[in-house]
Amino acid sequence: MTETELDLLPVPDELRRALAGDYADRARVVAGQRVRVDLDWWNTSLVKLGAPGGCLWVDGTDTGQVDVTRSHVFAAADQGVWPLLWLSMAWGTGSRRRLVHKRMRAAAADPERYAAALTAAAQAAADSPEHAYALLYPGDRSLVPTLGPSFFTKFLYFAGAGNPVHRSRILDSRVARSLHRAGWRSLKTGGAWPARTYGRYTGLLDAWTATLSAELGHQVAADTVERWLFDQGAGAQLRPVSSVA
Repeated sequence: MTETELDLLPVPDELRRALAGDYADRARVVAGQRVRVDLDWWNTSLVKLGAPGGCLWVDGTDTGQVDVTRSHVFAAADQGVWPLLWLSMAWGTGSRRRLVHKRMRAAAADPERYAAALTAAAQAAADSPEHAYALLYPGDRSLVPTLGPSFFTKFLYFAGAGNPVHRSRILDSRVARSLHRAGWRSLKTGGAWPARTYGRYTGLLDAWTATLSAELGHQVAADTVERWLFDQGAGAQLRPVSSVA
């Protein structure tokens, strides 16, 4: 299939309306987006499988069912790559933890190698998202077995610690479905995207947010657009209290 010309892809009118309405407050829509996480399950699993990074802590506790927001994961960005990876994965999976144990075992098998790659990717994520992505997906294959783009792009995004101009953003199948409906017909919705596609995605969101910021008269953050794309791809209305990205 011929590559879609993203320079010609207009901002969806529905997105314009959303940013003037329910999605106008980034603190509520993005930073406040929460997911219920079972810390007992996660920390028991991390210890049992010998995964690097130690236990997860949220608001001073490492036990029980807790609501993890994007703000909590942003705060983990200065705790090292492993706490950031596991907490971003916990937030991203919620109660659907398929393949998590396999990822933990894979990380435990070669922690130094993977930590070096995650560190380099986190550093590149701010300004060179395509390069950061390629470090974790060399040759269009996951560097860490079973850790694919839908999850490691969360890691790259959260490495920005909530900076609204951080250039790496979450790309998963729901976001891809929304983009496909919006006109990016050459975009596969099932994942396994090459690094070039991720670079095109982040560039498209840069262009859309520049247009929207000029139209609305204030800075529109790309992760607000990503949250809207996710909700559209999930067939959901805005639910800032309990939603999974």
